[in-house]
Amino acid sequence: MIENIRKALAVMEDRPTLTVLIAVGAVTFLRLVLLFLYQTSLGPDEAQYWFWGQELDWGYYSKPPVIAWSIALTTGLFGDHVWAVRFLSPLMIGAMALCLYGVGRKLYGDRVAIWAAMLWLFLPAIMLGSTMITTDVPLLLCWSAALFCLVGLAETPKEQGTWWAVGLGAAIGMGFLSKYAMIYFPLGWVIALVLSPYARRTFRPGKIALALLVAAVIFAPNIWWNFANGLQTLSHTADNANWSGQLAHPDELLDFVAGQFGVAGPIIFGAFLFGLFTLRRRLLLDGKGRDLFLLSFILPPLIIICVQAFLSRAHANWAMAAYPAMTVLLPAWFLRREGGKGVWVLRSSLGLHVVIGLFFTAVLLNFSLADAMGMSKSVKRLRGWEQQGAELLQSVQGYDAVITDEREFAAHLNWEWRGKDHPPMMVADLNNRPDNTYEYVFAFEPETDGNYILLRPWAVGFCWYVGRFETIDLVGTNFIDLHDERRGRPERTIELFEVTGYDPDSLGGCHGRS
Repeated sequence: MIENIRKALAVMEDRPTLTVLIAVGAVTFLRLVLLFLYQTSLGPDEAQYWFWGQELDWGYYSKPPVIAWSIALTTGLFGDHVWAVRFLSPLMIGAMALCLYGVGRKLYGDRVAIWAAMLWLFLPAIMLGSTMITTDVPLLLCWSAALFCLVGLAETPKEQGTWWAVGLGAAIGMGFLSKYAMIYFPLGWVIALVLSPYARRTFRPGKIALALLVAAVIFAPNIWWNFANGLQTLSHTADNANWSGQLAHPDELLDFVAGQFGVAGPIIFGAFLFGLFTLRRRLLLDGKGRDLFLLSFILPPLIIICVQAFLSRAHANWAMAAYPAMTVLLPAWFLRREGGKGVWVLRSSLGLHVVIGLFFTAVLLNFSLADAMGMSKSVKRLRGWEQQGAELLQSVQGYDAVITDEREFAAHLNWEWRGKDHPPMMVADLNNRPDNTYEYVFAFEPETDGNYILLRPWAVGFCWYVGRFETIDLVGTNFIDLHDERRGRPERTIELFEVTGYDPDSLGGCHGRS
């Protein structure tokens, strides 16, 4: 047996590309199989992206179009199933790992490249991403591909590299069509050109112009769409920054930084911070500027989002663009240390992440484990919707329309009722400023003589309807036990009200009340 292990290790060293292809292929295949087995319903954002994909366009209310296109492709091939909505996610993550393997191999050699691919596959945020579909997935694929093409450009003679430039431009353009956080890539490239001798090998005006032209041609339709639709996506992105009121939130900054230990794993992010504190010594060991090249793509997203968190707020995933380059740089740092003795950091991190991944896989396969361990809150948004949607569908029959006012609830109902006969949906705009896609598409336009059913998951904002309707009668309650509470009531409780006698001139009865 020991001899077989030695032979396997020898093959890995002699044929690293084959080894990585087999490993990435096996992990990707397993993740695809698990998509069929998970108990999870779609998350509200996933349901919204699926809804967008029903009508292809160059942009949507809050995001560029690639996420909707991706889901439209897989559901068009396989049907409207939860696993089909998510099908491309494991495939894209596998492709990212191969791109980062290519980056690591060109920059530092085979050993670093293998570790980069393996760390990426088992990064906590990436493991989570393989169980769902989010805008970060196509963004990070485009980012990783752009980094690979940029390194390819640097490694080719000056008179060559045209196709690397075309690939770079295509990756940047598609990245912008995936998520506007792709803006950090050209920013990182500019910084790298200033700081890194290695990056300056990519300073070829003709090739840069070609890359930017290709990117612009790909991205231009989304810019046109934004202007044709009142800059909806750009406005929503700006609203997310939420720079209003007090502009000093150290608690939000601490929450964001702490969140990075969850995104990358405690050992990986801790090792990166340690590496920054010892950066001068590390840079002396790299005389080509490769480390500075990668740091130029790591630090800008982290620093900018730290500032954003301090000024207002920031979700932990907003700096995900920092991690492709980080998973290449860290193996280089710790394999370089004392003849490679720092490999224990990488092994410990990978081992920890595999254990974490196995645990959460078990939870997603059997929600009773989450309930038994007091983790119901972490999965409540992804469970119970199929049953609750079916029960609510029976309750709303016979009404002229269904009224709700909560984006996530509307997204779930729209998904669960797909292909089924149900009254039309109307989504009320409680703040008189449409701030989600459903308030646009399912506009609140009741008739004065209509008989409607109002579905509400909580009491906040109920006074908005008082006065607008002559009668508001509670006709039922629908409850799914998720072993948790939200806003003081058992989760998930939906109240059903029959409302009649709409008065279009009424301003409602809130006036400072909820």
